[in-house]
Amino acid sequence: MKASGKYFANIVITILLVFSLLAAEGTLFVRLYASKADTCLSVMEEQDLSDRIYTSLEARFTEQVSTSGIPAQVYMDALTREQLDSGVRASVTSAYAYLHGTSDGYAFEMDLSSLEASIRQFFSDYADQIQYPKDETYEKKVNAAVDNAKKQVLQTVDVFRFSTLESAGLLSKIRRVMPWLNPAMAASAAVVCVLLGLLAWINRKRPLRILYWSGCSLTVASCIALIPLIYVKATDYFAAFTIKTTQIYAAVTGMLNRMTDACLLLEGIMLGCGILCLAAYTIGACRTSRQ
Repeated sequence: MKASGKYFANIVITILLVFSLLAAEGTLFVRLYASKADTCLSVMEEQDLSDRIYTSLEARFTEQVSTSGIPAQVYMDALTREQLDSGVRASVTSAYAYLHGTSDGYAFEMDLSSLEASIRQFFSDYADQIQYPKDETYEKKVNAAVDNAKKQVLQTVDVFRFSTLESAGLLSKIRRVMPWLNPAMAASAAVVCVLLGLLAWINRKRPLRILYWSGCSLTVASCIALIPLIYVKATDYFAAFTIKTTQIYAAVTGMLNRMTDACLLLEGIMLGCGILCLAAYTIGACRTSRQ
């Protein structure tokens, strides 16, 4: 193969290798990090979401006193931060179980029996105080108050809005894509290996050039990904999101920032590998030229 032909082949393979590396990194990142429930759970702990949820529920039930007539403490005395923490975990676990195909749908439950008992006790005491008959109408009002309270707690605990994603059909779409992650990761890794093999074959008489071309691919691929990531991080892009509910804002922005940090770490490692390859090529070439 003539020198010009080898040079052109190296360039083409290097370009293909850049995009293959990006595909391999992307599928690897999603498969091993983004698609794990532990990622959400770590954000939950980092952002103290159970405390935020408790405060949000307290504010909501306080605002509703004028319309419901039920003091906020009737609800809040029956709820604990540990209970809310378990609710968030149940929500996340159920969502990822559905995405990975180990369950048939997204749904989670919380033990809100103490909340129900507190509401029923309040209504019973109030009815006894004003001598209101505990008839069918009374039971309907109590049941409606219990159902409404449980619904509000479950909605507030769903900080990552999986129920909204499910209603919009997005969870089911992601679920259909999930089985393709492993084949996509394997295919992109295979393409990378084939391209590296071609580089090795073309440059078999000058093995140092393998380091040069593979180093170029690693460096360019990582830079392509790093430019938008650094911009997002430097401008604190996600902080501009207009989400009024504090716990949802903390969950969503916390998750996005966690993903950004993980991507930055991955691309930083890839860039370091690329620079090492280029440095090794430079050192090797200098030693060869002196001989």
